[in-house]
Amino acid sequence: MKKFFNSQFWLVIVSIIFSILLFLTATTSNYKNVGSQVSGATETFTHTLTNVPIDIKYDSDKYFISGYSYETEVYLTSINRVKLDSEINNDTRSFKVVADLTGLGEGTQTVPLKVTNLPSGVTATASPNNISVTIGKKKTKTFEVQGVIDDNQIAKGYELKKVSTDISEVEVTSSESIIDQIDHVVAKLPENEVLNSNYNGRVALQAVAADGTILASAINPSKARLEVNIKKLTKTVPVTVKMTGKMNDKLSKISYNLSQDQVTISGSQDALNAVNEVVANVDVSNVTKDTNLSVNLTADNVAVEPSVVTVQLTVTKK
Repeated sequence: MKKFFNSQFWLVIVSIIFSILLFLTATTSNYKNVGSQVSGATETFTHTLTNVPIDIKYDSDKYFISGYSYETEVYLTSINRVKLDSEINNDTRSFKVVADLTGLGEGTQTVPLKVTNLPSGVTATASPNNISVTIGKKKTKTFEVQGVIDDNQIAKGYELKKVSTDISEVEVTSSESIIDQIDHVVAKLPENEVLNSNYNGRVALQAVAADGTILASAINPSKARLEVNIKKLTKTVPVTVKMTGKMNDKLSKISYNLSQDQVTISGSQDALNAVNEVVANVDVSNVTKDTNLSVNLTADNVAVEPSVVTVQLTVTKK
């Protein structure tokens, strides 16, 4: 036995056992390290904001700026979800997108957009990362105000009677080159309005060229009260009675009398021009004695008022 332990064969077996133990130890250690790396991975949160206002810094006493985008898109990234949510919320947001025109002169300038006041741990990128701005020397001038309503903003069957505003003049500020193009200021009925009754409300003012092109400007005051009076297109036409059906054999005659012999029709001017009378169709098939009938009145493409008349029928027997 002693001879066996001292033999070379025993040394080989012991070496193999130690090798296996060392391999298992190394494998276990490596697994622990990998597990630690996986559990320590950090999640990154992102969010894209649209319509973020741009804060433009310039000498507003000397210059007027135009031709630029008022808003941009901002891509936010953070490993802190709470901080990211705070910047996403418009009410708690601390960052600003700034375009600095300080020191730049007249003309069209391209300036970078910078995201400022970001909290630590949050990064942001504006897209696009620059904007073009036209800088002009500031000028103020007084212009007259005109109320405006498009033809398609008056419902069919109505016509414009009067348009007025509560102010006649306003001060307009813009660049010198734009001021020279302005012809007047309009108080325009909102585009979504189609009138079938009078309108009275406050509307935004716009400076326009002689051809109606809207020009960049600041107007004081910026709104005016617009009053629009319209009237319904109408026409008075006679009522004509037309008897239909077969008269009773015991009768020799049926005469009539209308509750009114004229009615008022309303509609587009073309429709009014096409109607010269309204026909009251009276069916006498079942008439055997004096009677009163209510008859509906209609005509093509117009409304009739009143829409019902009474026809008094008087019979004459054979």
